[in-house]
Amino acid sequence: MKLYEEPPAVISSDAHPAHKLKLQVTTDGPPFRCDGCKEPGGGKERRYSCDAGCDFDLHTTCALSSPTLKHPLFGGDVEFELLPSAPPPVDATYCDACGDRARGLVYHCFDRDLDLHPCCAALRMESVVHGGHLLKLCGEAELRCIVCGEKQGRRQSSSSSKRFWAYRWCYDGVTGYLHVACMKKIAVMSWEQDYKDGVGGGVVEASVTIMEGMLRRRSPTGNAGSGSGVELGIRGLENITKIVE
Repeated sequence: MKLYEEPPAVISSDAHPAHKLKLQVTTDGPPFRCDGCKEPGGGKERRYSCDAGCDFDLHTTCALSSPTLKHPLFGGDVEFELLPSAPPPVDATYCDACGDRARGLVYHCFDRDLDLHPCCAALRMESVVHGGHLLKLCGEAELRCIVCGEKQGRRQSSSSSKRFWAYRWCYDGVTGYLHVACMKKIAVMSWEQDYKDGVGGGVVEASVTIMEGMLRRRSPTGNAGSGSGVELGIRGLENITKIVE
């Protein structure tokens, strides 16, 4: 999926054909729910909102999604098509990246019955974050997730396990994995706290301090300090490179 360094200021969208959508940057608003994919977004990030004042918002990723895509983790012969809503049966459609339900705008592969949230499809394969740590997106975790403690991951509202995407981190020679689903949950917690504290965050920003805190506890030279990983993440978000635009 193409990422835009400078998204267009105003666009038209089939999701809201009555009015133009304007690029907005909120600084202290509450978290929102995208009217395209139905997934949450933070209170301090770019989004497209109805220029006429309707209560309608889209993630920039959803607003600028290409009609088709091929993702490196599925190989070059697997093509996804952007659909306005999950194909039937809609109550049994889950994102094959994070395991959460696909309730709205979704990338679907008809040949292999695969689905991706637009925001999951837009996750960067690699990125360097605060401290020079390299994050690499993997099709599955080779070790247990450092937050949920599971290796494969778990579908939302289901006991069945499946291999879901995770980021591989390294801190002081110690390797750890963090499921994309766990990052999303951490982000929502942080966004809710941010609205109270007036501090912004993002999907990966919300997870960096947590992962570093967890890996410090496993490092032979690390000093964890006080507070749990989640508490550290909520208290001290860092301004780092964004993974999802």
